[in-house]
Amino acid sequence: MSAKPKMPSPEIYRIIVQEATMAILVVKSDGGFMYANQLARDLFELPFEADIAKYRVEQLFPTSTSDKRSKTLSGDILELQGLIQEILVRKINGQNFFATIGIKHVEIEGDKILLLMVQDVTRQKKLQREITEKQSAIHQAYQELLHQNKQLKDLDVAKNRFIATTTHELRTPLSAIVASAEILKLKLYDTTEQLDEFAEMIYNQGQHMLDLVNDILDFAKIQANRMDYFIEQRDLKTLVKNAVEGLAVMAEAASVSISFVEPAFDTHCYYDDLRMRQIAANIINNAIKYNHAGGRVEVFFVQNGAMIEMHVIDTGPGIAESDREKIFNEFETLGKIANHSKGTGLGMPISQRMIRAMGGDIYFNSTVGVGTEFWITVPKEKILADENYRSRPDSTGDLAA
Repeated sequence: MSAKPKMPSPEIYRIIVQEATMAILVVKSDGGFMYANQLARDLFELPFEADIAKYRVEQLFPTSTSDKRSKTLSGDILELQGLIQEILVRKINGQNFFATIGIKHVEIEGDKILLLMVQDVTRQKKLQREITEKQSAIHQAYQELLHQNKQLKDLDVAKNRFIATTTHELRTPLSAIVASAEILKLKLYDTTEQLDEFAEMIYNQGQHMLDLVNDILDFAKIQANRMDYFIEQRDLKTLVKNAVEGLAVMAEAASVSISFVEPAFDTHCYYDDLRMRQIAANIINNAIKYNHAGGRVEVFFVQNGAMIEMHVIDTGPGIAESDREKIFNEFETLGKIANHSKGTGLGMPISQRMIRAMGGDIYFNSTVGVGTEFWITVPKEKILADENYRSRPDSTGDLAA
């Protein structure tokens, strides 16, 4: 017969448990600690020389936590058996940590014993959370990149449409100028009246072409952040009244009545006179241009706290909901090129940039089939940096710039 294998001594089992790479706690049925291996003492910060029996399992239950989504060690959980992952446990010093706990209920010589095998996973959970956050950030960045890519594609299409529109607009007056100049050069006119008509044609088309080029140059200066502003306190009523009077001939030619309501309050505010004339003329011009025969344009002021508002109401066709975002888009124009009113379509985007640079803003309301109301706000007090408030050196200085 073969010899019966020799059983390992209890000391061997003690050494194995003591040197295990997992914290092991043995708890008596009354909740008191019976045994803790070296790793358990280190993990729960139990003093090495302390009597293990004076500690109780309830001291491992977290008293409070800001993370309401986490499971916490409790008496109910200790009634279970098996492996519980990512559960919040408390050290003897009160600090919480995340752990994976194996729970085993055993009975030795009639005594019920609770065996806890604990592994600290706080670092792994933190790394996992950081990885999840980074993955979320990467996903968000990717979605944003897709969105920006779509915007760039849309912008590219809009720019191509803008270039086509602008080229069409520049070619029209240029063709008229060249044709009229050729007639004059070849003296293909019969009367002095015809001569005057062709001269007038060249002048008018040249002015229109100058307006187009000025729009493009202003836009380029704004895009390059090279637009200069010379803001002073002036009477806005006088400027707007002059703009209305200057466009009265255009309104009459379009069979549109235009009225200006004199304000009953002081309209002195801070703005750049040259830029404000551009803005006011553009808004009133649009109200006439996008109107109908027999329509009306009304210009008036409203006092609103620290702002003076200039309102322009027309009885035109109104702006459809789908077109409203295009009003201040530099590369969008309402309608197709064939139906496009004379101009680059930059008037409103330029006006918005300029009025905001002066401390104000531009708004509009519109009802299809009824009309549109645009208004700008202009500050009555100085609200910008001091360097913006200065006098324009001379009438040609800005053009030379």
